[in-house]
Amino acid sequence: IRSYHADLDAAKLGYGITVFAMVSLRSQAESDLKAFEDYVGGLAEVRECYMLNGEIDFLLKVVAEDWGSYQKFLTTRLTSAPNVSHVKSMMVFRTAKQLPGVSIPTE
Repeated sequence: IRSYHADLDAAKLGYGITVFAMVSLRSQAESDLKAFEDYVGGLAEVRECYMLNGEIDFLLKVVAEDWGSYQKFLTTRLTSAPNVSHVKSMMVFRTAKQLPGVSIPTE
């Protein structure tokens, strides 16, 4: 068990949108990857960060109050981060399934 936490309703707390941001970096040297991970680790809007294989280097799950606040975050904090080449954003319309953890067999 890594942690216990409450599952809060983001919308009721004023975070009306969730965006998946696909981030490409200029350099994939280990030191640059680690520097980016450290940078997004300090961004409260970024709730999850995954390093990927392929054209996109990182997938970020970002929560924001509204589209305007996400755009401000994108232009002032994310695209201006060191080594970021470009960012593609995908706004979530609805969540059909969201389960924490992993499936544990019962047999």
